[in-house]
Amino acid sequence: MLTVIHTFNHPDQDRILSEIKSGLSTMDDVSGFKYASLNKQTNTNDFVVVSKWDNRAVFEDWTGTVGENNAFKQATPQIFDVLEERY
Repeated sequence: MLTVIHTFNHPDQDRILSEIKSGLSTMDDVSGFKYASLNKQTNTNDFVVVSKWDNRAVFEDWTGTVGENNAFKQATPQIFDVLEERY
């Protein structure tokens, strides 16, 4: 499994939030997508999206579907292999 973290910061908070939500809506249609969480950092203008995928190929397939979504195209993702999870 793969965990991906995107961090977003933009002066126009409404616009960036709209773009993030638009990108998130496309995840549901991708086989191998597991989970996504949209978070706003306390005391900053940063948004963070944490998502989980079956593997890197599935994630990269999704990145090809976001089109011209500037939020996800401009944010460099941090990609981690999941070693262990607890719930």
